[in-house]
Amino acid sequence: MQRLISTDDAGSACRGAINMRIAKLHMDAQDKTKFEIEGKSSVKYHLKANHVVEAKRWFWILNNAIQWSKDEAKAEEKGHQRSAEASRQARSSNGTEASRLAGRGPTPATAVGFPLSATVSRTSLQDSGMEHGELAGDTDVPLPGSRGTSHAGEETARPASALKTATIAGDLDDEEEYGDDASDHEVQPTSKDAFNITAHSASLQLKLLSQVSAALQAESRRESTTSISHPTVAQAISTYESAVSSLQGLVNDLLKIARDRDAYWQYRLDREADIRRLWEDSMARIAREQEELEGRIGESEDKRKRTKKALREALEGATPAVSPAISRRPTQDHIQISDSLQRLQIDKDRALPRRKSIGIRDLGRRKSTIADLTNLSDSDSDEDEEFFDAVDAGEVEVIEAMPLSPPGEKAIEPLGQTPERDDREKKKAEIVPSFKGYEDPVRTRLKMDNDDRPKISLWAILKSMIGKDMTKMTLPVSFNEPTSLLQRVAEDMEYTDLLDTAADRMDSTERMVYVAAFAASEYASTIGRVAKPFNPLLGETYEYVRPDKGYRFFIEQVSHHPPIGAAWAEAPKWDYYGESAVKSKFYGKSFDINPLGTWFLKLRPDSGGEELYTWKKVTSSVIGIITGSPTVDNYGPMEIKNWTTGEVCTLDFKARGWKASSAYQVTGKVVGKDGRTRWSIGGRWNDKIYARLTPGFEDSELKPSARTGHEAGSTQAFLVWQAHERPTGIPFNLTPFVVTFQSLPAGLRPLLPPTDTRFRPDQRAMEDGEYDLAATEKNRVEEKQRASRRQREADGEEYSPKWFTKGKDKTTGEEYWISNGEYWRTREAVAKGGKWTGVEDIF
Repeated sequence: MQRLISTDDAGSACRGAINMRIAKLHMDAQDKTKFEIEGKSSVKYHLKANHVVEAKRWFWILNNAIQWSKDEAKAEEKGHQRSAEASRQARSSNGTEASRLAGRGPTPATAVGFPLSATVSRTSLQDSGMEHGELAGDTDVPLPGSRGTSHAGEETARPASALKTATIAGDLDDEEEYGDDASDHEVQPTSKDAFNITAHSASLQLKLLSQVSAALQAESRRESTTSISHPTVAQAISTYESAVSSLQGLVNDLLKIARDRDAYWQYRLDREADIRRLWEDSMARIAREQEELEGRIGESEDKRKRTKKALREALEGATPAVSPAISRRPTQDHIQISDSLQRLQIDKDRALPRRKSIGIRDLGRRKSTIADLTNLSDSDSDEDEEFFDAVDAGEVEVIEAMPLSPPGEKAIEPLGQTPERDDREKKKAEIVPSFKGYEDPVRTRLKMDNDDRPKISLWAILKSMIGKDMTKMTLPVSFNEPTSLLQRVAEDMEYTDLLDTAADRMDSTERMVYVAAFAASEYASTIGRVAKPFNPLLGETYEYVRPDKGYRFFIEQVSHHPPIGAAWAEAPKWDYYGESAVKSKFYGKSFDINPLGTWFLKLRPDSGGEELYTWKKVTSSVIGIITGSPTVDNYGPMEIKNWTTGEVCTLDFKARGWKASSAYQVTGKVVGKDGRTRWSIGGRWNDKIYARLTPGFEDSELKPSARTGHEAGSTQAFLVWQAHERPTGIPFNLTPFVVTFQSLPAGLRPLLPPTDTRFRPDQRAMEDGEYDLAATEKNRVEEKQRASRRQREADGEEYSPKWFTKGKDKTTGEEYWISNGEYWRTREAVAKGGKWTGVEDIF
């Protein structure tokens, strides 16, 4: 760096800084991760990025900054030039007009009765500093007949014509200094001063016309017999015509200024649109390059894992020919690996004495020693990942069902509880009347066979919404799917058999495993579901009952801003309830939906009593928007706590990263109240979840299991959950379970309240493929909701939910929405001939 910088860098903040107005940027032709930026006086910086994508991103940002600085500099300089030109013309015009007026001699002040005082020069108005609309009393306007009168209009209008818009080209030094750009040749609008001068001059001409008219009227009243051919009248008419001609020229100038301004701003608007398109294309290109890079890293990671596995097998006594990963891919890389393994095998045979048999304890110790020597060991999470990868590859025995714990392992019952069988039968008696109306089989297909929605670009719609809350955005109806956010919550009910299984388990840690699987299973239906569900209206409800599974579900939209839905599900063995409150935001590359509410589960196990579980849902995200291949991802930590026994399960939904193997992964562990790990859980939330008994993650002695692997240290895995099959061809990528939601058989219709989602016209039209009708109805029901809100505000009323009330859980201390139980009682009365009363017609 130099201590003294050039004059071009005089505006720099510190020594060695580069003025962006004169900076030059170069990308290395050989190494695309290197680029340099230089100014004057040999100030130059050589930069290198970590990878090509980062280098291009920096190069693009710096190039835009340089171009912006150059545009600002040229605009500023040309503004100064225009101001100087306007001042020069104004001074010239003022001097010419003053000499012309000085040569005319005195003007008869009583030519038509009284003197006409006005400032006819626009420039003299500004030079004298008069306010808008003020007339100068010391300048006499000559009447027709005096010397030079016939040219008065031209002289008055001339400065405006001289100040018309034009492009002031910069000199050669400017072009060399800042570079050529499209903005160098754009039509610049007239300065604000020139516009004001022209407008003031037009105003003065109007005042002059008014004074001439007043003088003629005064002359007519004084001498009513004066004819139009009288010299005085003729002079006044000539002055009037000159003023009209001058005013016409001024108006034309104003119109030209307006047209030039419109053209200028239209050019700027078009240019901004071009820049935005360039930005969008650059973002898409960067996203594609990042995806390519992620794919390459994923391939490299897979190769690393295969190599690591082959080395481990070789060091533990396996021959290279045994490795399936190598035998399946006889490439040059694997041939080199095989040669290395053979040399390692020879060295190992020389170094280690042969044994007839190796004990399991010695094998475990040997594995640890080899891992230490070869640095092949990873973290616990990597070991779990490898374990469940081995499960997927069929290298680990999988038991389809977890064996039942013997009665001796029965959990300790809380004191003072009623027998659980009585509780289950009582709950079943409450639920059975709700089955009325659901006698027909569940629906298996929609009315339409194909998703023929108008094709839209997701990025084209969302690019203007970066950083905004998605719940407050208005999107085209073709962006929606024929479900509501209330029904999205009902999708949690697809795998309730896990809760029934959990209730039948005698061991509390086993119950936790199945409850955790239920909490993770609800995300399987999000695969391919990138369309937006309909936002529920305030007071909208939805019920869903499954007699074959023995549960009923109900949800009500209790708040609109923020959007909150209160849900309550009941079955003989459990109660599941909570609130669906989300906060969403679009970040450009993805948009995230962050759940805020807590979910509660009351389980009535065979061991007796009740257990309370709570958890919060993880973040859902749609990625790949820019590249046109949107994908749903769910990530973040989830903690499931059993408040009755003190056990905790922590699940980690891994974000979809650079490694392809990390997609859909979920891992976790069940920790007892003593802090010791009992179970490890792993798998993929879109497919299968496994569990194995691993107390404390100890590297304990491996020994044969007398109870089919249900012992500490077993390498067997239990299949806890498997996703239902997803048939192809269902419109909107819905699951077979979701297809049943909108079914409205004749026996169910009269039992539902008018607020049920099944009666919502826009969603029904969307499901039937009537997209124009869906858009019209969507706008109508939303306007109706706004009108209802305005009416409540005018009446000073506050909305109160009908079926839920706010409460606080005594155990956890958290607030939640409590069902008042009136919905199902009212529905039972309606089934006996009653009516829904006090329910607002929201559709």
